[in-house]
Amino acid sequence: MTTIQLLDHPVRRYDRVARSLHWVMAALIIAVFSLGLLVDTFPPSWEDGVVNMHKLIGVSILCLVVVRIVWRAGHKPPPPEPTGALLERISSATHISLYLLMIAVPLIGLGFAAWRGQGLDFGLFSIAPLMSENRGVARQIGEIHELSAYALIALASLHALAALWHYVVRKDNVLQRMLPSK
Repeated sequence: MTTIQLLDHPVRRYDRVARSLHWVMAALIIAVFSLGLLVDTFPPSWEDGVVNMHKLIGVSILCLVVVRIVWRAGHKPPPPEPTGALLERISSATHISLYLLMIAVPLIGLGFAAWRGQGLDFGLFSIAPLMSENRGVARQIGEIHELSAYALIALASLHALAALWHYVVRKDNVLQRMLPSK
């Protein structure tokens, strides 16, 4: 835990691994969501590659969230900023919801791919489709995947806005706890 004076009192930061996992996952979530939104704008010949990349990034997010949970279990976060009981409860509920969605969205996406009769190509090896395509089930799971992804992006956006609100309005160190040390 690094301590640096940024505002009125020292900042107790998350450790380097926790901060790195946070920002890498944020970038991957933005990338995978963007690919999902834009898949139809690519040339048709790119569709399989773009969809496969979307799936691979989703699997990466799922793996990283597991690493993040394991890391968090073994490494205590810094003490919370004094924000009051209500904001602490909201923050806790938001973080739990984010973690649940970071697990659920890729799992639902893998279910969607399975019901579409799709495998996964990792480049050096592939995982064959687990079942034959069932468009009816796949369509329903795809809608759940899409809605869950929108929920994740909405919640992550609120999370980012709350961090900025802490910095600009409350002038506390909540945002700085997750920023790199200078």
